[in-house]
Amino acid sequence: MAEMEEVREALALLLENYWIVREEAPEQYNLIRRHEAHLRRYFLEKCGWRLMATPQFYKLEKIPAQPASWMGIQEFSHPRDYALLCCVLAFLEEKSVNEQFLLSDLCESLLALYPHEADERLNWESYEHRRSLVRALKFAVERGLVRLVDGDSEQFALRAESEALYEVTVLARYFLRSYPKDLHQYKSLAELQSAELFDDEATTGRGRRARVYRQLLLTAAYNAADARPEDFLYLRNMHRRLRDELESYTGLQFELYKDCVLLTSPERTNWCKQIFPFYQSGLHTVILHLASFCRDRWPAGEGWQQSFSPVAFERLVGECRECYGAGWTKEYRTATLSRLAAEVLAELEGWNMAAYDPETGFITLRPALARLAGRYPDGWPSRSEPAD
Repeated sequence: MAEMEEVREALALLLENYWIVREEAPEQYNLIRRHEAHLRRYFLEKCGWRLMATPQFYKLEKIPAQPASWMGIQEFSHPRDYALLCCVLAFLEEKSVNEQFLLSDLCESLLALYPHEADERLNWESYEHRRSLVRALKFAVERGLVRLVDGDSEQFALRAESEALYEVTVLARYFLRSYPKDLHQYKSLAELQSAELFDDEATTGRGRRARVYRQLLLTAAYNAADARPEDFLYLRNMHRRLRDELESYTGLQFELYKDCVLLTSPERTNWCKQIFPFYQSGLHTVILHLASFCRDRWPAGEGWQQSFSPVAFERLVGECRECYGAGWTKEYRTATLSRLAAEVLAELEGWNMAAYDPETGFITLRPALARLAGRYPDGWPSRSEPAD
């Protein structure tokens, strides 16, 4: 029993962190090392994921079955940020571990490395371009790819002549994952994904199992609308075995519904970095009340997967605010309806509780939202006494 508790803790560490560095977290590193063989077999068999082990760190290559917008780097705000990060990594390829370099030398090299077919040429006289590099370098430092020795990269955003000194770490060699073939040989994103999902066994066997486990472990809610029909058939046929195994390995509760499957925690755990609802999030309070409002409007559940135009969705959110908004934080109590609806939709999409179709502009509520409800105690708050 104690051994299984350790395996569960080690599994959670690998799922929640990009890597576990021995120098920074020796106890966690040693915990994973004790159960390395068990974890390696489990992740490879169930998810098709590779556990990378070196004397310096452990890294689980968590490849998703379906990419989603929330999987991007949250600190990045422009495609240029990603392009510059890739160029920085290409620059680091030419450096030795522990070798130092100046920010000015990096900037000079990036002018040659930056893709010429991009919509705009890289120009360090542009504040936005300098700001993009600052975001890329900040991310590289936080991930441990480089170490800031002297100076402050933030100053580069203000003055192009600012200088800083960096040092290459061993992690820079392992940040990007390897692919079965050279990237230039893949003609589309779909072709790249199929190479990782065992397409020769996509309908049955290993490929289907890997897709299902990846979705369960990486997404907040696995909706039938996003899945292949054979995947949900597998879930229904194997749900008892999946439930017992996943609850044993993760400590989470397996919930299977007609059109949705969830891994939930009956109590707050200390290893989930992102949870819903987060008790300090005013936006999550809004969503909980929206779920109750929809539950009252469609008690039989027929409205949970209907589509709304943007105007109709705004109206729905506005009506919810009229009913529950007296107790919301001031930010969402006084926000314009369009801004409030946009923030609610973005958060719902991130948690797979809603889907937005860019072609039609319609918004569809997903079954996971029906799993929730949030209400005030009787008599609180009154409409005349808003709470901050």
